[in-house]
Amino acid sequence: ALTAIGLAWLFWRQVGGTEWVSPFLATLMLIALLVAYGGRQTKKTRPLAVWIFAALLALNLVASTMALSDHDKATVAAATGSSFTPEALAKARATGKPVFVYFTADWCLSCKANEAGAINREAVQEVFKAKGVVTLVGDWTNGDPVITRTLAEHGRNSVPLYLWYAPGADKPEILPQILTPGTLTDLAER
Repeated sequence: ALTAIGLAWLFWRQVGGTEWVSPFLATLMLIALLVAYGGRQTKKTRPLAVWIFAALLALNLVASTMALSDHDKATVAAATGSSFTPEALAKARATGKPVFVYFTADWCLSCKANEAGAINREAVQEVFKAKGVVTLVGDWTNGDPVITRTLAEHGRNSVPLYLWYAPGADKPEILPQILTPGTLTDLAER
């Protein structure tokens, strides 16, 4: 059940958040829990479990439908930076500020760990803001030929890829695939 939920979430992120996915995920979780609960019931209490299941399922569908919201395709970029394009990179570098570019995907566990453990940390974001670091995010969840070419230009065939453009530098510094808050704050402080 957990694998199915995880795969449904990835599918939802790839198709842009269709309206049926939220209720589907909630219903799938409820079914898994109730099947586990119902399997432990005796023949006498099983009809009660069926009624409880039906009532909770109906409540779940109503609540899930009410909670639906539009999926923002730029969720990743909105959290910490602007979307990556070669033009956006050129414009950011022309400002003379340091530029941090990271390429990520929803199905990339290393990417998500780095985002939660380093990039999106409050301390890192505060230092980036104080030092004027421009952040660009390349979301490769659904594949993107521009990002694929950029990855290949830097000797990579997949994500994560983290690039640091120091002001005035011709080439970026390729950062390690596992980031720490200290790595990023040290770069910004330089």
